[in-house]
Amino acid sequence: MTTHDMTAASGALSQGVLAILFIKVWSSLRPRWALLLGLSFAANAVYFLRVVAGYYVEPLASVPQAGNAALVLTGLVLCTAGLLDHAGVGAVVARRINAFAVGTAAATFAGVASGLVTRRAGLCVWGVFVLGWAILSAWAMLREPRHGHGFVVLALLSYSAAVVAVLRGDFDPALLTAAHAAPMATLGMTLLTTGLLRGQRLALQERQRANCQLLGREQAESQLRLAHETLEQTVAARTAELREAIAGLESFNRTISHDLRGPLGGIAGVARLARDHVAQGDKVAAERMLQAISDQAETSQKLVGALLAMARSSDATLQRQTVDSEALVLEVVDSLRHAAPSERFSIVVAQLPPVAADPELLRQVFVNLIGNALKFSAGTPRPHIEVGARLHADGGATTFHVRDNGVGFAAADAKRLFAPFQRLHGLRFDGFGVGLSIVKRIVERHGGSVWASANTGGGATFFFTLQPGVHDPAKEAARDHAFVLGLLQRPSTACCVAES
Repeated sequence: MTTHDMTAASGALSQGVLAILFIKVWSSLRPRWALLLGLSFAANAVYFLRVVAGYYVEPLASVPQAGNAALVLTGLVLCTAGLLDHAGVGAVVARRINAFAVGTAAATFAGVASGLVTRRAGLCVWGVFVLGWAILSAWAMLREPRHGHGFVVLALLSYSAAVVAVLRGDFDPALLTAAHAAPMATLGMTLLTTGLLRGQRLALQERQRANCQLLGREQAESQLRLAHETLEQTVAARTAELREAIAGLESFNRTISHDLRGPLGGIAGVARLARDHVAQGDKVAAERMLQAISDQAETSQKLVGALLAMARSSDATLQRQTVDSEALVLEVVDSLRHAAPSERFSIVVAQLPPVAADPELLRQVFVNLIGNALKFSAGTPRPHIEVGARLHADGGATTFHVRDNGVGFAAADAKRLFAPFQRLHGLRFDGFGVGLSIVKRIVERHGGSVWASANTGGGATFFFTLQPGVHDPAKEAARDHAFVLGLLQRPSTACCVAES
């Protein structure tokens, strides 16, 4: 076998392998350029097999074999179309170049078939196509640097130079077979590698895009689920508030119809009696009736005040700030001590942390709880109240408690304590049953909760939670200094104990 035959055989092998690889890529990824290039290399492989079989013309002045010309021209057209698609040339430009390639190939084959086109002219056509591929590869090199397009440009330009040298008579025409196989193999391997890298990059981008979409969908589902849960919680909270409001309105109606109508009816009846006594000239009886009217009016006024206080606890705008709860409790204890100077009671106030709350509403909470503790422990030999707090280790809500040694209440009645106008002890103690309801509304408006525990005759303990505030060392030092001065000025009190 001659060197020419060995070169043609190696060309047939390399072109056949490239054809198989490109067809495999097309069957897996379905890019159009892989199919076009695979068919182009298949046509070249058949051409080289025909050369090995002896269907070949050496002289440049002779007319090429028609079969060889058809295969070569078909390979040129298919390779041009594949290169345009692989490089991503615009559709309009690619259509025009493909039309020119098909027209040139058809005209050349017609000339070969009619015996007008020699091998020299065919090589010129070949050179034009190869030069166009080199220009297209250079453009692709600018778009995709460091992807091997530069080697393709050099290989194609070297083949064009070899064609020019053969046409000038500087080289043997037999060398064109090797010169034909080498650049085509370089072109095929580069396009195959570049295409696979591009496909891998696109697959990675598509995977990242899919992951982003999946993550976005999961986030959207999570937000939707959270919104649904929040909506359910909001609806449940609003329903509970509505039920509580309805229960409060029902209690309010009962109070208006009973507790308030009774005193007003009594006032009207006693007023008629007083008028009769005045008409009869009995001033002593009339004055007694007028005193009864005054007492009934004062009771009604207190009831209206309690109703207004309950309304304000729900409607007042929260002015949340860091409150020194210990100083606030000491002020409340001091005011209660002065309000009942004849009563003997002791109140132990433990160290209390600052909280984030509305100071006026929080004052009302402690006034009601400590006031209730004093009221319901007044019958004991020595009333004793404790006020303390526990700050959770995780920095969560602070739990306050107010404990007394009063009459307490039955455990079964714990849920009724915080309902409006509920008086568990009947008329044994004064009041209208709204104090604890006010406490509950204020605490819940601050985002906390309130509950109680007690045994009949064994005292009661009321708990409520609030969010912690910010410690201010300067304010705490000033508060401690003022408290010590107060103790020195009031020798009858002890540390954390208020007694009168």
